[in-house]
Amino acid sequence: MTQEILDSLFLQRGREILWLAPTALSQKETHAAYKYWTELRGERPWPARQEMKLRHIAGLVPYMSLVKVLDGGGDFEHRIVGDMMVRAFSVPIQNRRFSEIAVDAPVLIEGSLALFRRVVRDQTPIAWQQCVPNDTVHIVTTYTEMVLLPLGETAAAIDHIAAFGAQSRSPLREN
Repeated sequence: MTQEILDSLFLQRGREILWLAPTALSQKETHAAYKYWTELRGERPWPARQEMKLRHIAGLVPYMSLVKVLDGGGDFEHRIVGDMMVRAFSVPIQNRRFSEIAVDAPVLIEGSLALFRRVVRDQTPIAWQQCVPNDTVHIVTTYTEMVLLPLGETAAAIDHIAAFGAQSRSPLREN
């Protein structure tokens, strides 16, 4: 899915989106997550899932969703979902595949699939800020900054994606 098609998809759903370089993340939670991921990966394209120790990022776990990549990106499954991420959606996501969540929230999953598949396809993190003016996509919060970080045992394939989000009901603060 091209950038233009992805932008169009979000605009059609009433979501304003601003794409960011991961180095430009302004929220302390997303910025810290990206910094930790960068330190873990070193010179590699991404770190392995096993290297990400939740005890090392305990303060970030509420803002995290660890997503397993299934069938090379054909589907995804939320494995670990922090409290802030649970509260950000009006549908349950813990231990559910995107294909299961789509029954309750098809518009949410349409956008989510595009984003997670982009990480798998491009093999690089993506980051954005968004404004959702209403709950048409099952997102409870209005303002969000997100980063999706690829993880994999080898440089050949991404097997997990760590998603971190900072949500707010008012415009995001600047650091």
